[in-house]
Amino acid sequence: MGERTGETIMRAEIAESISVTARLVADRRRFEAIGEALAARRPAVLVVAGRGTSDHAAIYARYLLEHAFGVPVALAAASLLTQYGIESASPQSALLAFSQSGAGPDMIALVESARRRGALTVALTNDADSGLAAAAEITAHLDAGPERAVAATKTYLAELVSMALIAAAAARALGRDASWATEIDSLADRMGGAHEGAGAWVAAAADRPVFTSLVAANRALVVGRGFEYPNALELALKLRETTGTFADGYSAADLLHGPIASAGADVPAILLSTDSATSVSINTAHERLRSAGSPVLLMCTAALAKGASASPDNSLMIPDGPSGPLSTPVTAIAGLTLVESIATRRGKNPDAPEGLAKITKTL
Repeated sequence: MGERTGETIMRAEIAESISVTARLVADRRRFEAIGEALAARRPAVLVVAGRGTSDHAAIYARYLLEHAFGVPVALAAASLLTQYGIESASPQSALLAFSQSGAGPDMIALVESARRRGALTVALTNDADSGLAAAAEITAHLDAGPERAVAATKTYLAELVSMALIAAAAARALGRDASWATEIDSLADRMGGAHEGAGAWVAAAADRPVFTSLVAANRALVVGRGFEYPNALELALKLRETTGTFADGYSAADLLHGPIASAGADVPAILLSTDSATSVSINTAHERLRSAGSPVLLMCTAALAKGASASPDNSLMIPDGPSGPLSTPVTAIAGLTLVESIATRRGKNPDAPEGLAKITKTL
């Protein structure tokens, strides 16, 4: 297993996400209009849907929208519609469907059903001419540009940023807390700092035990909580896709309800610690993982590193900034940079993992 040399498409597309973010924030008005339209409808329930990476963006949306609206937000069970023929939308609901390609038959079917039954439907997709975009009442075009690597990175980050803009506008329209979004103008710069910092850490990490354990591992854990939970799921997926490592993503709370039993010296863990609201839970998970013998890489802000025995050898620093929703894309770009480096160090090609295709159509 030898290191793969040369810049990958995945690495280049991760870097492009910074300019994509700047463009989305500059074009914020079209996303704010979607948030205001959702707020004007005042849905009794919101539903989010996606597959794979887009499912993790939808989970981020679930947290954001419940925060912004104060009403239940559910993940759609697409199989109930496509496999059992059960429709559940109503005029009192809204559906947001996430898809890089906009070509997934199950997502299109969900949107068509919800719209037919009177729900407000929104498609978040990187293809404005896709079937999903045509099916929805409103389209949030992610404008991330062509994505060539099989492992989606630009689209995931664009989905996160777009949802932050939509949810902040909805919260303001409803008179609810949107203070978490006040520093969104600096988001692209903060993401740039995270990307640069992660690259520098990896460049210096060749002989660091926690990095070498991640490169060599057959199993791994990725742990977050709250607004970092979607990243735990996504980084675990990216490790599986690009390295072949059997990686699982967990909420710090769920980890302690059983999966902690899988921790051990041959199971390294990546722990996401950026949010003061979840720091006690994350620190508890950290202690349990270390007690079980797992090598732990802590991805954390300086503000939360002090009580976590962080050192350059075992911690990848994330630029300080607002806790909560706006930390998610910042941690994500650093984590994706880390994953790409693990894949290439293992001699893998993260642009075209064996057995995977760019577009997967399921019903």
